[in-house]
Amino acid sequence: MMTNKYFKSFLNSAISILPIVAIVFALSLSGFAPINNNDYVMLSIGAIIMIFGLSFFQIGAQNSLIRVGEYMGASLSKQKRLIVVIIFAFLLGALVTCAEPSILIMSKQAGLNPILLIGAIAAGVGIFVVIGILRIIFRKSLNVWYLAFYLLVFMLICLLQVDEANHAFLPFIFDAGGITTGSATVPFILALGAGVAMTRGGNKSKDSSFGLVGLASVGPILTMIILILINSSGFHEYTVPESASPDLSLTVDWAYIGSKFLDALLPKANYSSMGSMVEVAMALSPILVIFFIYEAIYIKLSVKKVLSLLNGFLVSFVGLTLFLTAVGSTMSPIGLKVGQELANEPDWLVIVIAFVIGAVTILCEPAVHVLTTQIEDMSSGQLKKGTVLVTLSIGVGAAICLSVIRAIFKFSIMWYVIPGYLISLTMMFFVPDLYTAIAFDSGGTASGPMAVSFVLPLVIGLFSSKNGITHGVEFYDSAFGVVSMVALTPIMAIQLLGLANKFQTIHALHVVRDQIHDVRNNEIIHFN
Repeated sequence: MMTNKYFKSFLNSAISILPIVAIVFALSLSGFAPINNNDYVMLSIGAIIMIFGLSFFQIGAQNSLIRVGEYMGASLSKQKRLIVVIIFAFLLGALVTCAEPSILIMSKQAGLNPILLIGAIAAGVGIFVVIGILRIIFRKSLNVWYLAFYLLVFMLICLLQVDEANHAFLPFIFDAGGITTGSATVPFILALGAGVAMTRGGNKSKDSSFGLVGLASVGPILTMIILILINSSGFHEYTVPESASPDLSLTVDWAYIGSKFLDALLPKANYSSMGSMVEVAMALSPILVIFFIYEAIYIKLSVKKVLSLLNGFLVSFVGLTLFLTAVGSTMSPIGLKVGQELANEPDWLVIVIAFVIGAVTILCEPAVHVLTTQIEDMSSGQLKKGTVLVTLSIGVGAAICLSVIRAIFKFSIMWYVIPGYLISLTMMFFVPDLYTAIAFDSGGTASGPMAVSFVLPLVIGLFSSKNGITHGVEFYDSAFGVVSMVALTPIMAIQLLGLANKFQTIHALHVVRDQIHDVRNNEIIHFN
């Protein structure tokens, strides 16, 4: 039984990783985005490491992050002292976010003060995790909360839009909401919401279990807008990182390849990078510390359960470290190089390729597999994992496609964001509540490490080569925003899936009623 679980996890991971690797190979061999022998070898080795890493992470998350979230959620919902709920919910949300790998990756790529960026995002997530848990406890409508907070977001955006000095940062602000919910935070926040919802009970407990990830994504957008309106001095002009590697036509530089993986794994001597091993430890340790403080006071688990949790965290640590090491050493530099090479192709072809890359990339996000599995479980099989994955794939494909169009033609992201959120917020009132909650959770989950590490560098590379720009504030306005689009389009895609399901249900009810009506008519005795 255990062997089958590991084999199934490994097979799912391979199915997730290999398609995007195959696309990079296909683009290179076809001449669209050529890479050298070192890149071929690094990508091959990286793919193997990512497969094992994703497999271990999925297994470990089931036995650690998800269980901790369920324990905490169930216990917090029983707390009579509201202040305890607020304090621990805020600490959990903020501390987990402080070391979210996607945020760390973004802070390096964006050339920002990491303390300023991470602090602002963490504060936003902590506040909105508290709001989300209180919403579940007091059984308030999720739709009203989304509507209220997004209206507040757009009111503040109007202030930023008229600020000549800082309006270029708008795309990055929306990206901040997308990068919040990644591979470390999503499993935990999902389980936290599920634990609170199931303990509170009620007819809509399953509907209430989703939506916390979506709310957590709103907080950083608000805090980043406020931060930039007050003081944007922590933002520097963006500079395209160097993507060139040794140009060896026939030989392979194994020392160079090994150094790249070690650089991604271990801290650098000048501390310019902490390495994936330290970053993942930082991502997981706050959850452990806060949980065991709370557990010792309120939950008091058995020694056996505590050891099981620790073992799950160890497996998650190994898996996520391997995964992010391979992502950082191979996917980011190759993504930048692929984008730069694609800039030489016709625009229509680049747009088509971007859609394919986006549709495949979503399958490589670790948190997406955690989310889709939980969706299938919590919906009692009503929403199949495969159906949700295909829907998300189409949505993210459209997101990358639209981002590439914007990078090529250089226009404001507001032309996407305002209509997109207006449509989404309007559909909330026509789509079943379960689908709305899942939709906003899916949006936050889709924009994880792969979107930040591969897709964002690809768009940056495309923008820099297409427009002959290598540094400047212009990058924030035109090249960034892809993560926010990856977070937006899946929301609408899942809502459309919910709308289709609603129409199917209505049609099925009409068919049944017609059949019942016909049967009853046949039983009527007519007297002449």
